Amino acid sequence: MIDLHTHSNQSDGELSPAELITRAGEIGLSAIALTDHDTTAGIDEAQAQADKVGIRFIPGVEIHVDFYSGEFHLLGLGLKMNRISALNSFLHEIRRRRAQRNNEMIKLMRNDGMDITLDKLNAYAGSDVVGRLHFAHWFIDAGKAKNIPDVFKRWLGPEGPYYIRKNLPSLKEAISSVHSAGGKAVIAHPKSLRLSYTWFETCLSEWRALGLDGIEALHSGNTGRESRRLAKIADELGMIITGGSDFHGTSRPDRRLGFGAAGMEISDELLAPFNDE
Repeated sequence: MIDLHTHSNQSDGELSPAELITRAGEIGLSAIALTDHDTTAGIDEAQAQADKVGIRFIPGVEIHVDFYSGEFHLLGLGLKMNRISALNSFLHEIRRRRAQRNNEMIKLMRNDGMDITLDKLNAYAGSDVVGRLHFAHWFIDAGKAKNIPDVFKRWLGPEGPYYIRKNLPSLKEAISSVHSAGGKAVIAHPKSLRLSYTWFETCLSEWRALGLDGIEALHSGNTGRESRRLAKIADELGMIITGGSDFHGTSRPDRRLGFGAAGMEISDELLAPFNDE
């Protein structure tokens, strides 16, 4: 049993990288990838703990990429740490743009009399990787919304007064950066793109020409039927298939470490593309 999509508190997960790896060992995983959002900061800690626990560690990242409907996510898996420099520079620029956007959102909110600061958001995040989810927690605690969907509907969604579109890199740039670090570029949770299968296949063919390596067909948000269809598409295009829980912690009980599509365990067979490393 493995898991190729997890998050630590270096982005929006709850556990430290070491705690995540310890948990993986406790439940019997044979391999795990850490794929924090737009950062590789937790990889060294995770690798060290994996060596202690005795499970295989796959260095990874999850990159936010521009899309016509907003954004989607690209996994970089099997990164080579001795080739990580260019990728880290690329990720630093993404985080710089995010910080600029956050400051613009804070300014808009403070102009409307809201007592929000970057320090408060950092406290929610547990790091300096702040996103709209952390803004949402502030709105709830300030009594301005009932729950996260309410926040996004009233305040932070595309129709909300504090929405600012992200300035994200292109898919081509993200794929190139992953490849520069020796990794495999994989579309994360493809169901979240909300494309018809016909349109998705068309896009996938175009993205394959850009160097895309595979798709996360066995994501925890998929049904078994959806995963089988996505896996068939990947096979027909000669692309790799990955699977992951997208584990964040207790805040997402639907995403259990080690379990992918339809609540099924994720097979070690999916490690094959990384076995030459």
